[in-house]
Amino acid sequence: SAIYPWGGPYVMDDRGCFLANFKPVRGDYAADNALYTVEAKSYEPNDYGLYDMAGNVAEWVADVYRPLIDDIANDFNYYRGNVYMKTAIDKDGKVVVAGQTTIVYDTLSNGRIIARNLPGEIALVPIDEEDTYLRTNFSGSDNRNYRDGDVESTRYYDYYDEDGKNKPGKRMYNAPINEITTDSTGRMIKEVDKSNRRTTLIDDEVRVYKGGSWKDRAYWLDPAQRRYMPQYLASDYIGFRCAMSRVGEKAQSKKKARN
Repeated sequence: SAIYPWGGPYVMDDRGCFLANFKPVRGDYAADNALYTVEAKSYEPNDYGLYDMAGNVAEWVADVYRPLIDDIANDFNYYRGNVYMKTAIDKDGKVVVAGQTTIVYDTLSNGRIIARNLPGEIALVPIDEEDTYLRTNFSGSDNRNYRDGDVESTRYYDYYDEDGKNKPGKRMYNAPINEITTDSTGRMIKEVDKSNRRTTLIDDEVRVYKGGSWKDRAYWLDPAQRRYMPQYLASDYIGFRCAMSRVGEKAQSKKKARN
């Protein structure tokens, strides 16, 4: 069976060469000729011509993590984490383009400030009740907790109060709620939730990563295995896998310049 992205159940080819950068044997990092991350294309590609589809660095994926996924939807490229947005339109009916003075900033849970949009980008805003009129599957923009199993994850529950903050209530995943505020001088105040009633670290800001890295054993090279980490954190073993789609046959000769 094809456990790994190169289409087989083994981590070495018929010549005894490792097919990815990971932690082989019993922690012998050097056995695959790499102590840590290596350059792309250091190992053979899979049958689709794609390099490094497992190992080297694990990859962030867009899914919001939950321990269990919806088995009914598995065959349809199941995805959790939809936040529905729409193009911002001004009072004159024109598309709003972000400018130098209209950049919107977000404060992450760890206190870092990032730009939500950059100058020249089309501005986006959350969908509203008018956009979801008579929809049966969702009624708001943020659907990351869809079908968690608690009342707050149903389309009939108003999850936020008038100030846009989460309403207190019984959540399925009782993760810590850390808050960041500012005082009258603009100084950032970080409040850590030290409650001993918290039961999990899973919330709507944890994303799935998979694919295995240079410091993982072969088990994590299997694309079906999932782990999670808060989306605002970084590490030395998680990154992105970049692939480009190409249509048509591979060119056999260079194109001649037109006169």
